Amino acid sequence: MDRKELRLNQAVGIVVGVVGALMTANFWPSLRVGVGGWAGSVMWGMALGGLYGSLTQLHFVGKWVTRQDHKLLNFAIGLLLPFMMIWLLLFVLSAAGFGGS
Repeated sequence: MDRKELRLNQAVGIVVGVVGALMTANFWPSLRVGVGGWAGSVMWGMALGGLYGSLTQLHFVGKWVTRQDHKLLNFAIGLLLPFMMIWLLLFVLSAAGFGGS
């Protein structure tokens, strides 16, 4: 897959993610409040849509971490790495006193 096709997949993923996030936020107000309102819903829709649009290339992210050619392991690490970083950021912010209750 070349870069042009990857960028097209990411753009389509972002558009679909935003539409899906807005629909979800409209039908589940508690979820909308949980992610930070409408702006948070749009942000998460863009982030997850871009991630899903990049699924075919995530093994490169895992290869950057593991330095091995094991494609399945690299794909799994590349898929989980953004979520692990988000979890770590939330943990650090809550430990510093910036979290919720």
